[in-house]
Amino acid sequence: MRGGGGGGAAGQRACSRKLLRALAHSGQASGSPHLHVWVSDVGSAPAHKPVHGETGFVVRRGRQTGLAERPPFHRARTMSAPVRPHLGVCLWLWLGVILGRGQGQASGRLRLAVLPEDRLQMKWRESDGSGLGYLVQVKPMAGDSEQEVMLTTKSPKATVGGLSPSKGYTLQIFQLTGSGNVLLARREFVIEDLKSNSMSRSSRRPLGAALGPTPSHVGSPDLEPPVTVAPSQDPPSLAVPQFRCTPPTPADMIFLVDGSWSIGHSHFQQIKDFLASVIEPFEIGPDKVQVGLTQYSGDPQTEWDLNAFGTKEEVLGAVQNLHYKGGNTFTGLALTHVLQENLKPTAGLRPEAAKVVILVTDGKSQDDVHTAGRVLKDLNVDVFAVGVKNADEAELRLLASQPLDITAHNVQDFPQLSTLAGLLSRLICQKVQGRRLRGGPAKPASDAPALDPLSTPTSLVLSQVTSSSVHLSWTPAPQPPLKYLVIWRPSRGGVPREVVVEGPSSSTELHNLTSSTEYLVSVFPVYEAGAAEGLRGLVTTAPLPPPQALTLAAVTPRTVRLTWQPSAGATQYLVRCAPAAPKGQEEGREVRVRLPEVVLDGLEPARDYDLWVQSLRGAEASEARGIRARTPPPAPPRHLAFSDVSHDSARVSWEGTPRPVRLFRVSYVSSEGGHSAQTEAPGNATSATLGPLSSSTTYTVRVTCLYPGGSSSTMTGRLTTRKVPSPSQLSVTELPGDEVRLEWAAAAASGVLVYQIKWTPLGDGKAHEISIPGNLGTAILPVGRHSEYEITILAYYRDGARSDPVSLRYTPLSRSPPSNLALASESPSSLRVSWTPPSGRVLHYRLTYALASGSGPEKSVTVPGPTSHVTLPNLMAATKYRVLVSAVYGAGESTAVSATGRTAACPALHPDGSLAGFDLMAAFGLVQEEYASIRGVAMEPSAFGPTRTFTLFKDAQLTRRTSDIHPAALPPEHTVVFLTRLLPDTPREAFALWQMTAEDFRPMLGVLLDASRKSLTYFSHDARAALQEVTFDLPEVRKIFFGSFHKVHVAVGRSKVQLYVDCRKVAERPIGETSSPPSTGFVTLGRLAKARGPRSSSATFQLQMLQIMCSDTWAEEDRCCELPGSKEGETCPALPSACPCSWQTPGPPGPQGPPGLPGRNGAPGQQGFPGPRGEPGPPGQTGPEGPGGQQGSPGTQGRAVQGPVGPPGVKGEKGDHGLPGLQGHPGHQGAPGKVGLQGPKGMRGLEGTAGLPGPPGPRGFQGMAGARGTSGEQGPPGAVGPTGLPGPKGERGEKGEPQSLATIYQLVSQACESAIQTHMLKFDSFLHESTRPPMPILEAPRPPGVSSEIQLPGEGGHGGPRPEDRGDPGALSQVGSPGPQGNQPPGPPGGAGRSPCCPE
Repeated sequence: MRGGGGGGAAGQRACSRKLLRALAHSGQASGSPHLHVWVSDVGSAPAHKPVHGETGFVVRRGRQTGLAERPPFHRARTMSAPVRPHLGVCLWLWLGVILGRGQGQASGRLRLAVLPEDRLQMKWRESDGSGLGYLVQVKPMAGDSEQEVMLTTKSPKATVGGLSPSKGYTLQIFQLTGSGNVLLARREFVIEDLKSNSMSRSSRRPLGAALGPTPSHVGSPDLEPPVTVAPSQDPPSLAVPQFRCTPPTPADMIFLVDGSWSIGHSHFQQIKDFLASVIEPFEIGPDKVQVGLTQYSGDPQTEWDLNAFGTKEEVLGAVQNLHYKGGNTFTGLALTHVLQENLKPTAGLRPEAAKVVILVTDGKSQDDVHTAGRVLKDLNVDVFAVGVKNADEAELRLLASQPLDITAHNVQDFPQLSTLAGLLSRLICQKVQGRRLRGGPAKPASDAPALDPLSTPTSLVLSQVTSSSVHLSWTPAPQPPLKYLVIWRPSRGGVPREVVVEGPSSSTELHNLTSSTEYLVSVFPVYEAGAAEGLRGLVTTAPLPPPQALTLAAVTPRTVRLTWQPSAGATQYLVRCAPAAPKGQEEGREVRVRLPEVVLDGLEPARDYDLWVQSLRGAEASEARGIRARTPPPAPPRHLAFSDVSHDSARVSWEGTPRPVRLFRVSYVSSEGGHSAQTEAPGNATSATLGPLSSSTTYTVRVTCLYPGGSSSTMTGRLTTRKVPSPSQLSVTELPGDEVRLEWAAAAASGVLVYQIKWTPLGDGKAHEISIPGNLGTAILPVGRHSEYEITILAYYRDGARSDPVSLRYTPLSRSPPSNLALASESPSSLRVSWTPPSGRVLHYRLTYALASGSGPEKSVTVPGPTSHVTLPNLMAATKYRVLVSAVYGAGESTAVSATGRTAACPALHPDGSLAGFDLMAAFGLVQEEYASIRGVAMEPSAFGPTRTFTLFKDAQLTRRTSDIHPAALPPEHTVVFLTRLLPDTPREAFALWQMTAEDFRPMLGVLLDASRKSLTYFSHDARAALQEVTFDLPEVRKIFFGSFHKVHVAVGRSKVQLYVDCRKVAERPIGETSSPPSTGFVTLGRLAKARGPRSSSATFQLQMLQIMCSDTWAEEDRCCELPGSKEGETCPALPSACPCSWQTPGPPGPQGPPGLPGRNGAPGQQGFPGPRGEPGPPGQTGPEGPGGQQGSPGTQGRAVQGPVGPPGVKGEKGDHGLPGLQGHPGHQGAPGKVGLQGPKGMRGLEGTAGLPGPPGPRGFQGMAGARGTSGEQGPPGAVGPTGLPGPKGERGEKGEPQSLATIYQLVSQACESAIQTHMLKFDSFLHESTRPPMPILEAPRPPGVSSEIQLPGEGGHGGPRPEDRGDPGALSQVGSPGPQGNQPPGPPGGAGRSPCCPE
């Protein structure tokens, strides 16, 4: 109400004085110091309907009598003292002034607009801070029977329809928070006044309009929440009511609580607190809200029924006494239990009550939930699904009722349940009230239809039973149900299955059953009020039918083909075959086939075999059906055939005989009769080898069959041997001097007596000739360097045959240099040198390289002749080198060719060289082959591909020298790429995911993650060595800290830093020009920002990728194919299966087994190149007399002239010793002999060369303490190192020389004070570590004498030996003998250490 002048103000002041006097008088008269006033609402009661706003839903709530049922912040207050009537106008004016001021604060944020069809649109200013949404409450004036409208929304606007244009309403808007509701705005309005006076502020409705005939106006100040007026004239205070819910209709609430092992005892207590918080606002009673609870894991268990407790105190006490169950997570079975056991009248279910099921789970169900969830919603049950931590959100949304933004909730961890409890209570209350509004007025319990206890189906009939199916039929229930729920499970235990049958049906079929198994089958009728009593029956499936009509389709002496009729339901067949009369340890065999036939081979002729066949379906098997088969004997041998005919051997073969044969005798004779032989073969043989034979000779071969009875039969055939072969594959190799080496392939495996070699210079020259033993394949020939030769070789055999000669022409080669010399950079520290070999025979290549500037030393390497490339290691990065290559022949060295090349600053990440950068995962050993040797690192496979996930724990101190990772300085333009996931154990304080430090561990460059601020920081040093940092804390950055894998690119340019999250650009920040990153110092991963020194704590997180790309544009090209949500079919290849596990694919290699027995000797290797000719040694002693030589090469055939036989000659004298004969033909390998006794221990051999280093062995036991050694000379004082861990208590020292007690006390006091100060600093940093900002720690220089210099860790070792290069285990060493007692005087006193008077 607005006054027109000073008179109005004076009138208000006069009324205020009267009112205060009346209040004071009333307070004195009644003895009460306060006056309580309550003004009720007025209005009419037109019917109206809710209109859905932008978000949320509309709920109507009926008017109730009593204090608890009134809207929030509106509670009735009664007058504690009477007020005189003539003060009424002043009272209302005074209250209007005070409450109007407060109303102006509350409604100043609210805007109202009238839309077509008298719909009211409201908008308000969005509140600061994070809330759960808004609650909008529109109620008619007091005294009106019209229902009020309530809706929830997450955006600051809403629309309501169906209001009466001429009636007054009160609008209140609350912000929903975890601790309660906060009033944002409150206002009274009339639709007609809003339309006519929306722009006028002068015609507002006076405060007292509801009490008199004055017309109502929109926008007048409304009553605030209850006001308490005190004589002290303090400002009025607002009462904050606690939320209470009394639904207008009874409600039955069943809590279904997950009690599986993944919950845990501590978290289960948090669930119980959550349940108590949800239940507490509701009025519990037999005619109000009833609460039941079922806990489930592997099997559900009803903790208490709906009608078990009648008061809230009893329900809350039962919640606190709930015991943790433990087990698996079968949510589908639990929902079925709710249908069968909890939603029944006998369990307390009331037909007229609203039915609500609240599911609380932390994981994905291990069984099917679709059927039971669909039945619950078909029964008009409101299902609320609450997921915690690892719950499957898709499964929650599948089970929850509509709308899902009200019924489906998921929190990241158990402590967050407490913030959800208040909201969930309100949403359940609104859901029940909304069901009441949709269903019309509530019926009393006596008027509600009750289920007929006899209204159940009857006469369950189980028929048409097969091995995998059963037909069910029943007599329908008298009262037709909505549907039937059929559940079956093996009677001996197993996972139940279920199917829903529509109400009109009275039969169904169960499929995919196991044969020969007894099943318990249940049929439950499902009504609107729940599931009634059902039918149950037992049925046993038929066995799997066996194969029928086994038939021997074909039988041969060694094979049997068996067929049979297929069996219904069989997926494959098992066939067993065994001899009817086994011999000794002879066993049968079995085979699996898919078709109804099989061919068994490898059988013996003329034997009886028993064959069995079984039908298979998965793990099920039918009974076996058998048949006996007898293989026929073989036919008599016929059709002799010859194969593998050579110059000295052949193979003769024949067909088997039907009669049993005792022995085959094979004989052969040459056509001239000068050569014959005979061999034998066993009765089951079908071939034999003939030899040795003469070349180019015809033989008659006879095969005689000797039968057991003594009879025989003979077959005859003829063959002609081939001509003896000639040597082949002739080659010539130049040797130093005037010699060449002639090499050839042996003419035959055996039989060659000698090779005749002849070489003749072309043109004028004398021919030369030598003979070489037949077991050799090389010869050294003296030739001239400037002549061409024709070289001829032929072979003489033992039978006198001679091969055809083979010739080649030899031309001395020129000493040509290599060509096409090329240099390519393989890495920052290596160059790959390649060339085209010359046409001549190169012994090796000489390669020389040095700095192109000529300032460094020159180095050379030798490369073997067959090689045409080599890699030069250990070069300086980004440096130009000059390389010279020459070819070295047997006759000398060629001229050298040269080329220059530069090493790269960044290595290639892929073999094709498309990307340059550094793979820090491999550099730190975060690969499958090396991670096990790193402390504090674990590995697990990824669910989306072959990439491995590595978890870094807090004790993982991953530090490497910068020079080992970046041989050259990191380019100023680069991109840091990492694929990471932060875990619940990740500390809240900042940590450097990657950083480069100086030698004193002072951070120079890196990326910081701060979980408390949800920010990412990149820091570096500018050209003036000043620290500069860029922080990103946008909403897109915060999702990195939500517990999922994200791929991040930090692209650093010369003047800006760009951030990409999951290959999407998030932000760009300017930055000064970065100084050159340090080339010395260290690179660390996961180091806490507050940490100091080389041994510091690390953060716990997971990594799949960490790379430094030598470009700031890679983020625009990357497609994030590692993330399933970012994968595109055109640009990303298909990921291989993360788990290619099946019985057809081999698994990962197992642990290394024990060493095997020594293998057999391998075949002799090829003859190596001859070594350099050594100096002639001293003449040896005369050896023993050698055996007689073999027959020499045959001479030319002479003419034989037979002379007369002469008289016997006189016995001659003993002749001179002959020359040593040629080496004999090697004999056949004999059969291995029996294992002999172990011989005596041999002499200790000479010490061999040192082998390759073996793998590190297991940690040995602590050795015995050795004797004290001699005291050494006093060395120079070393640098003071870092304070080490306290060592074990030392032995009591010898009594020293007497010194001043004052000096000793002074030293001890200084040590104690230093130790105490160090511990107090550590304790102070621990207390204040949470308040430190996330920034790199820059350690200030310490004053001299206070702290020691930080010692750096040693450089990383070079790559160790590979597993295949592992050496043999070394011999067990023995404990060394103690050294002699020292005789030197004690050394000088050591440096100051920790005093024992100041323990840790």
